[in-house]
Formats: sequence, structure tokens, C-alpha cells
Amino acid sequence: MIISRYLTREVVNTLFAITIVLLLAFLSQQMVRYLNYVAVGKIPTGILLTLVSFEVPYLLAVLLPLGLYLGILLAYGRLYADQEMSILQMCGFGNRRLMQLTLFVAAVVTVIILVLMLWINPLVSAKRQQLMKSDEATVHMVQTLIPGRFQASPDGRFVMYVESLSRDRKRAENVFLAQEKKNAADPNRSAWMLVLADEGYQIKDKGTQESYFVTAGGYRYEGTPGQNDYKIVQFKKYAVHIPQNEMRATHEEDETLPTLQLWHDYDNPKRAAEFQWRFSIALSAFLLALLAVPMSAVRPRQGRYLMLLPAVLIYIIYINLLFIARHWVEQGTVPISIGMWWVHGVVMLFILMVMLMGSKRWTSAGTK
Repeated sequence: MIISRYLTREVVNTLFAITIVLLLAFLSQQMVRYLNYVAVGKIPTGILLTLVSFEVPYLLAVLLPLGLYLGILLAYGRLYADQEMSILQMCGFGNRRLMQLTLFVAAVVTVIILVLMLWINPLVSAKRQQLMKSDEATVHMVQTLIPGRFQASPDGRFVMYVESLSRDRKRAENVFLAQEKKNAADPNRSAWMLVLADEGYQIKDKGTQESYFVTAGGYRYEGTPGQNDYKIVQFKKYAVHIPQNEMRATHEEDETLPTLQLWHDYDNPKRAAEFQWRFSIALSAFLLALLAVPMSAVRPRQGRYLMLLPAVLIYIIYINLLFIARHWVEQGTVPISIGMWWVHGVVMLFILMVMLMGSKRWTSAGTK
């Protein structure tokens, strides 16, 4: 019992450390991506941290199999390298009991991943979609402007410049607007409308919910570049329709569906692929834990990091095969009945081969 607690603590501590490091690395990557969206005015800063927090359950579910895999490999590898495993085996804690303990830890982690993938992640994905469609995610263009810099819309057809903004960032001074329009006379050439105004502010039409930027005290110029027939109009107030920067969903719609609904629509290839993907992540954790046990067996003078590089390569091949299999199921290339399960079958055969071919090395590593 004491030995089991000791080995479990070694694996769990290593699993926890690796998962936290990987989670922070991937969250930093997501933070940079969302900060880029904020910089170009796609999302407001108020929901930035909320969107990043929504990524945690999904990343945790995806990273736990790798954390468990490396955790077992490093924890047991250290015991073999320090000859602690040899002492444990002389005390009667053989390879069979080691495998049983590993399967118990793997089963607990697999259940946690199943809870995340089957229930928590669909709820979080649905919450994310609701947030992106809510008024809280509406981007007010004036609030994203940087005084003294030109800001263009994603399609490049709308350019805006302001010299300064009020403290509440609701009014702008010395405004320049440029908007591309269709040329009725010559479809091959674009016409532009330029607006120079003393100040401006944003409003929303209550009926259509469209955003407009109202400029006050200025001039409007319309014409085609290279031609002299410009139209110049002086105005007291002039409203310009603002193109809306829409934030595309970062996840597919199928990811927001409950698992039970995916099962009911299992004949749909995309729904079937999502359903199999949720179970495949959990199943991969269990299979990788089985593989890590024989691969962690190293001789004392070999070092505990000997099998780390091959283990990582195996994981990369495994996870990429899952991505390929998911794409094939979505496209209908592979029947749903075969789906992604063949990848796990191949990995299971590989695990059995490693155990059979490495049984002598596994036993000798624990006795020498």
C-alpha cells in the first residue's frame, strides 16, 4: 500500500507539472491570437479574458493524455535509472502490480477527460458562441481607434483617421474617412468618397441596429482617382455607415452540440466525427499510459531520458493519425463504422508488439 501511494504520487506530481507547463504555453498562444483580434478591432477588450478562460477546459482535455504519457515515462524512468524499481521488485512489487497501478491512474484520468469532452466542453463552446453573438461582443469602432494612426477595415475598403479622442473615447476630433464605392460609369475602376470633418461620434440605428459614424462640420469629396470630375459637398452633419468587424467562430458548430444529440445524428459524417473525437481523446490517454510502462524501462547507466524522444515521436504520429482519421470521416472517405477506431486498433497492436518484444528488456531493467 505504501509503495502504491509512493508510485502514484510520483506519477501524479509529474503529470500535474507537465500539464500545467503545457497549459500555460498553449494559453499564452491563445492570448496572443486574441490580442491580435483586439488590435484590429474584431473583439472588445472587455471579453478578452473571458474568451481565454473558455479555452482552458478544451486544452486541458487535449493535454492530459500527453501529460499522463510523459508523466509515467519520466516518473518510472527515474525509478529505473536510480535502481529504485529493482528494489521494489525484490520486495515483491513486480511488473504485473506496476501495470495494475498504472491502469488505475490511467482510468481516473480517462474519466476526467470523458467528463470534459462529453459534457463540459460542449457547454463551454455554446457559452462562447452566445458571448460572440451578444451585445457585449459588439465592437465600437471609435473605441478601437488609435489617435494619429490610419485604421483600415479587413477588406481595405474603409479607412479612418482621427487626430484625437475625448477621455471617454466617444467623440473624435479632426476626422478623415475614406470609403470605396462602386463606379457606375466604369465598373473596372473604383470610386472613392472622402470625408473631412471637425468632429465625429458613433450611433446605432434603433430600427436596423446598424452602426453609423456621424461627422459634423466638414466636406465630402466623391470621385474616381485620376479624374477631375470630383463632387464637393459641404455639410453640417453627415452619417457614414460603418462596416462591422465580425469575429468568426473559433470552433465548429458541432462542438457546441450535446453528446446525446451527436449520437442521435450519428448518420451525419460530421456529427459522427465529432462524437468519435470526444471518445478518442479519452481513449488515447488510456492507450498511451499502457505504452509508457514498457517504454520507461531503462537500465541504470542508460539515463531516464533515453526513451523520451522516441516516445514524443510516437505521440506525434498517433495524434496526427487521429486528426487525419477525423478529416476522412467528415469527408465521407472512411465509413462511419470504421471511423477513427482503426487508429486506436493500430496503436493497440503496436503496444502489444512493444510489450512482447521488450519483455526481456523490461524484466532485465528492473533486476539489474
